[in-house]
Amino acid sequence: MPTLVISTTLDQLVTPHHHWQLSNAIPGTRHTEIPTGHLPFIERPERWGALIRDSLRDSRT
Repeated sequence: MPTLVISTTLDQLVTPHHHWQLSNAIPGTRHTEIPTGHLPFIERPERWGALIRDSLRDSRT
């Protein structure tokens, strides 16, 4: 199953280290980063939405 892990690079609750652990545990994961804190859907909603939209579009091809 296509999986996208979005790492929030300024997140102090769930650090990028944890995001990489998750990415490495799931074969074939696409890992990307966004410079934001723990709430990217509030802090950077346009970028957050674009990452998810692009991943969904790419998974259909």
